[in-house]
Amino acid sequence: MRITAPLAFRLILGPELRLWAKAGHGPVLWWRDDDARAPNEALDKLLELSRRHGAPLTLAAIAGPHLAALVRRVEVEPAIEIAVHGFKHINRQPAGRGFGEVVPEDSLEWVRAQLRATVMAFHKAGAKPTLFVPPWNHLTSQLIAAIDDSCLTAMSAFGEARGSGEGFVRLDTHLDVLRWKGGGRFRGRWRFLSRMRRLMAQRRISGQWDEPMGLLTHHMDHDAATWTFLDQFLAVFPTRARQDLTKTSPRAARALSA
Repeated sequence: MRITAPLAFRLILGPELRLWAKAGHGPVLWWRDDDARAPNEALDKLLELSRRHGAPLTLAAIAGPHLAALVRRVEVEPAIEIAVHGFKHINRQPAGRGFGEVVPEDSLEWVRAQLRATVMAFHKAGAKPTLFVPPWNHLTSQLIAAIDDSCLTAMSAFGEARGSGEGFVRLDTHLDVLRWKGGGRFRGRWRFLSRMRRLMAQRRISGQWDEPMGLLTHHMDHDAATWTFLDQFLAVFPTRARQDLTKTSPRAARALSA
């Protein structure tokens, strides 16, 4: 921990952090924020936290009418990465089957075409993303195949360990500051930090000291308690840039056409 942490941090994480320190290690964290659509007050607050704490941030953005303005706003900030957050961020799952933008009936050709058009929209807006983040963290076999056959080099969902395919690396998030049942709201420091303690213990016991843990936020859904906790968390724990954790041989760029 970088500074004297709040009491809850020390009570919940202190013993586990001491075991890590004794072994000469510290937790590896990175930060992803989802559902960015346009410049707004909440985004400014998020970027200010990143800047003040020197915390690299991956911003998963939606290719909507304000994408170019969003890219212009973010490009003046240090250590901010823009990622592709789905095609249009529209739930196409039938009622009762959860949330997701790609359904089993979709052909690989259709998914490839949607991905190509979306990446082109980002390029036209002035961004050159290399990471894909599926809405609702819903990955399908068609998406994985389409990403593997694209100019993107990484994907990110939720809960899995770092891994790689033939042409991409996967780096997930694991620590969501919000709970979603009944509407997004702060998960609570005890729940959040207890999950982090369990993830750290799993990595320590298995000797996977360098296995990253991903912090997940949604700036448009944060209440005051969420912002306060996030400020405290970033003051205590440094985060790494996503690109530093998914270094791989660059894939040869493929020509994209509209």
